[in-house]
Amino acid sequence: MSLAVFGFDDPAAMHNQMSEEHLAVLDRRFSTVCAVAASEFGGKLVNLPNGRKVLTFGVPHPHELDAERAVLAAQKVLRSFEWSSFKCPARLRCGIASGEGFIVLDDGPNMSPLAVSGPVYDKALHLEQHAPGNVLLVAADARALFRSNFMARKVQLGSEDETAWEVSPAIVPSTRFDPGDQDPRLRYFMGRMKELRLLGKSWATSKKGPAQSVLIEGEPGIGKSSLMNAFLKKVQADQPLVLNFLGSAHHRRTPYFPIAQGLFSFLGLKGMQSPSLLSTVIHNFLSDLGLDTMRDNANLRAILKSGGIESHVPQAEAAAENPVETLIACFRQLSDVNPVILVFEDAHWMDPSTLKLMTALPGALGNSRVLSLISTRPGPGPENLESSVDAICRLDNLPEPEARALADLLRPPDMTDAQFETIVQRCDGIPLFLEELMNIAAERGSRFFEDGPENLIPASLRETLAARLSHLGGNRDILLVAAVIGREFNIPLLSVVTGVPEDALATQLETFQRSNLIYRIGSPQDGVFEFKHSLVQDLAYQSIEPGARGRYHARIAEALTETPERYPPVAAEVIARHFQYAGNIPAALDYLEVAGVEAVRVAAHREAGRYFQKALELAQNIGNAAERDVAVSRFLLLLGPQLITNHGFASNEVQEVYTRARHLTSSDTGSPEMLQMLWGLWGAHIVRADIAFAKTLSDDFLRMAQARQNGLEVSAGLYMAGVGAFYVGDLARAEQLLLRSVEAALAADFDEMITKYSLDLGILARSYLSWCYALMDRPDDLRDNALSLETAALLSDHAFCQAFSSCFLSTTHNFLGNSAEAEHHALAAASLSREQGFAQQLAQADINLGRAQVTSGDPSGLDRMLDGLKAYLGTGAVLARPYAEAWIAEAQLHRGDPGTAFSRLIEVRRFTRRSGERYYDAELLRLSALAAKATRPDARHLVRTLLGKSANHARRSGTDLHLLNLKPHLSAFPAV
Repeated sequence: MSLAVFGFDDPAAMHNQMSEEHLAVLDRRFSTVCAVAASEFGGKLVNLPNGRKVLTFGVPHPHELDAERAVLAAQKVLRSFEWSSFKCPARLRCGIASGEGFIVLDDGPNMSPLAVSGPVYDKALHLEQHAPGNVLLVAADARALFRSNFMARKVQLGSEDETAWEVSPAIVPSTRFDPGDQDPRLRYFMGRMKELRLLGKSWATSKKGPAQSVLIEGEPGIGKSSLMNAFLKKVQADQPLVLNFLGSAHHRRTPYFPIAQGLFSFLGLKGMQSPSLLSTVIHNFLSDLGLDTMRDNANLRAILKSGGIESHVPQAEAAAENPVETLIACFRQLSDVNPVILVFEDAHWMDPSTLKLMTALPGALGNSRVLSLISTRPGPGPENLESSVDAICRLDNLPEPEARALADLLRPPDMTDAQFETIVQRCDGIPLFLEELMNIAAERGSRFFEDGPENLIPASLRETLAARLSHLGGNRDILLVAAVIGREFNIPLLSVVTGVPEDALATQLETFQRSNLIYRIGSPQDGVFEFKHSLVQDLAYQSIEPGARGRYHARIAEALTETPERYPPVAAEVIARHFQYAGNIPAALDYLEVAGVEAVRVAAHREAGRYFQKALELAQNIGNAAERDVAVSRFLLLLGPQLITNHGFASNEVQEVYTRARHLTSSDTGSPEMLQMLWGLWGAHIVRADIAFAKTLSDDFLRMAQARQNGLEVSAGLYMAGVGAFYVGDLARAEQLLLRSVEAALAADFDEMITKYSLDLGILARSYLSWCYALMDRPDDLRDNALSLETAALLSDHAFCQAFSSCFLSTTHNFLGNSAEAEHHALAAASLSREQGFAQQLAQADINLGRAQVTSGDPSGLDRMLDGLKAYLGTGAVLARPYAEAWIAEAQLHRGDPGTAFSRLIEVRRFTRRSGERYYDAELLRLSALAAKATRPDARHLVRTLLGKSANHARRSGTDLHLLNLKPHLSAFPAV
C-alpha cells in the first residue's frame, strides 16, 4: 500500500498558544480536509490517537496508481489546509512511502481502516518528522512508481546515504491572485494608496466592532480585484477568516450560487460529490459554530444545493426557512474565533437572493467583527446596495505616472519606445487593458503593431468590452456611428450622419454618459464628447459592417469639407482618414498633403514626414499606372526635404528617396519637379564631398531656375553654387553668390520656400557667409552678418535652421579662437539638435564644443572632438573633415604626439585633393609643417616647403586668416 502521514512541525507551540476549544476546532477541520482529499482520490482516512492523520491507498485492493494518488491527495490537503482561514502557530507537513505494512479494518461493509503500522508506516512517519513546514517528502520507493512528471527535487536527510524527494505542493489559491494558479496578467499592483487607506480604516474599525461594509466601484479592468487582493495581503498578519463569493454572469438566476461556491471552497468541498461526506462536513461545520439545529442544517443544505450540489442527503423532516438568517449567524459565530472578511466580487452579476443577503449584512451583523468588501461596476446596480454600505470606494483610471510604471514592469525587452507609447496611450490607465496588450505584444512581437488597429484588441478583452455595449439595445447604433467619427465627436456632425435630431441625440448621449462610455468636453453648449476608452471606441467601430462604415466615412468627409463652419475645427489628416476609408484616394492624398504642408510651416518635420510617407503608401493603391507614378513622385519630392532635416543630406534615406524620384520625375527641362529632384541629389552629393558632381547639379539647377525666372528657385540655385564655390576654395565668388541668394530669399514667398525646401535659404546662406568673412579676415563684415544671422534665427520658428546657424556660428568663432562664444553657440546647437533628433548637427556641435574646450585649456576636449567626428562620419557626411581633423591634429600636437598628428594630417590632405574640398588646405599645410618640425627637427627643407605651399593656398583662396596664422612661423624662413 501507499501511505501519506500528516503532522504539524511544532505541536508544542500549538498546545502552548491555542486553547483546548480552538485545538478541538482545528482537529475537526483537519479531519474534514483529509477526509475530502481521501474520498476524491480513492483513499481512506485513519485518525491516529496522537493527532496524526494517515491517508491509505491500495486497501483492500492495490492499484498501480496508488503512489500518485497519495501525492495528489497530500497536495490537496496541504493546499486546502494552508489556505483555509484557520490559522495556527505550526505548519502542516507530510511524508509518503510505498511498501508493505499492517492495517486493521472495521467489520462494517465500508471496511474503514482503524489502525495502521509496519515498515511502510514507519518510513512515511520518518519522512513526515524530517519534512519542513508545508513540505511533502516522498520516499524513493514511492517515487519510482510515478507515471506523472511531478515537480520534485532530491534532498538529503540525516545521514549522507538517506535521501528523499521533495514534491512541490503546487498550492492552488483560493483566488486568482494567489501563487500557483495565478493569472500572469495580474502579477503587479501599482498605486491606489488612497483606496488602500480607506479599506485599512474600515478594517481597523471592524476588527473591534461594529461590522463595516465597503462598496468598491469601478469599470471592468480598472483593478477592483487587484485592490482587494493587495488589501488582503496587507492584513494577513491579523489572521482574518476570509470567505470569497464570486458573481457569475451565467448564474444570475441561480439562488445563492456565489454563496454556495464560496462555502464549497471554505469547507474544502470543491469537486466532491459524496452525499455522506457532505452531511458530515455540514454537521461538523455547524457543530463547531454551535448552530447544529435541524433548521440551520436544512438552510445550509438548501444553499449548497442551489449552488450546484444535487447529491445531498434528503431531509424530509425539515424544510429550508430563511437561509439568510443561518448565513448571518454563521458569520457572527466565525467572527468570535477571528475577525472575518467577506469578499463579494462582481456584485453586478449576483442573483437576487445573494444581493438580499449583502444588503441585510450591515444592519444584521451589529458589533460582529466582520468587514464586507463588495465590488461592482458603475451604472444601474442592485437596489439599496449603495445606501446600505458604510463607505464607497470609486476607482478611477491610474494616473499616467503610475500607468507608465506598471507598463515598464510589463514591457517586453525588445519593445520599441514608439510601440510602448502606443500601448500606454491606448490603455487609458486601465491596468487590465495595459497588461493584456503588453502580454499579446510580447507574444506576437512587432506583428502585433503591423496587423492594423483591429488587432490591438486581444481576444481576452473583447468579451469584457462587448459587455459595455450589449445593454444599449437599439440606441447602440448611435454610439457605433460616433465611433466612426473618432475618439472625439460632436452633436451637430453626429446628427448629420445619423439623421437623428440634435435634441434627441443630446438626451441619448446623456444615457451613454451615465453608463460611463463617454464624457463631455467643455460646456453643454459645445456639444463635444469623447469616448472614455479608446479600446471601447475601437470595438464599437469594428462592430459595424465594412460597407456601412465606408458610407459613414463618406458622409463625414462630405460634411466636414462642404460645411466646415458648422463644426469644431478638424485637422486635415482626420479628413484625409475619412476620405481614405470612404475609398476616395485622390481626396485623401490632397488632405494628407495639406496636413504635411501645415506641419512643415511650423517646423514639425517628423509629423510632416509621417503624413507624406502615409500618402506614398496610399498612392500605391491608384489603379492607373501613369496617375500612380505622378502621385508617388509628388510625395517623394515632398518627403525628401523632411528627411534631409531629420537625417541630414548624406543619409541613406535621403539618397533612396531622390534616386527613386529621379526615375519617376519628368525629364522636361526646367520642370518644378526636376528642380526639386536636383536639389535633393545635390545635397546628398555635396555633404559626401562629391564636389565635382555636386557642381554639375548646381549649375544645371541655377540655369533652369534663371530660365524660369522664379525668385525662390533662383535663390536656391545661387545658394547651391555659393556653397560649391566655398568648398573648392573660391571664397570671393562664394561671397558674391551667397549675398545674391540672401537677397533673392528675402524677396521670395516664405511659405513656399519652407514647403519646397523645408529650410530658410536666407539663414543657410548667411551661415556660410559667416565662414567666408571669418576666413577672409573681414571682422566688420563678419560682425554685421553674424548679427543679421542671429536675429533671423531668433525670429524664426524653424528648429533645423536655428540648429544649423548655431553650429556655423560656433565653427566661425572656433576659426577665430573665441572659445567662449564658440562654446555658447555649440551648447545651443547641441541642446536643440538633441531635442529634435538632428544627428548631423549634434555631431558638429560636439566637435565645436571639444575645440572650444581645448582652446580654453581643457584637454578633455580632444576626446569630445574625436567622438563628435566619429558620430558625424556615421551620418554619411564628410564635409566637416578638414577643419575637424585639423583641430584634432593641433590638439595632439599640443599633447606631445606629433607623429599621430602628422599621420592624421597626411590622410586628410589626401582626402581634400581627392574630393576637391580645398578651402582649408592652407591651415592643413601649416599644421603639417609644425608636426614635421616636431617629428623630425632636421627636416628644415620639408618644413619650409610646407609653409610655402600653405601661403600660396591662402593667397589663392583668399583665406587671409590662415595667412595671419602663418606669420609667427615665417620669421625663420625669410624667403617664404
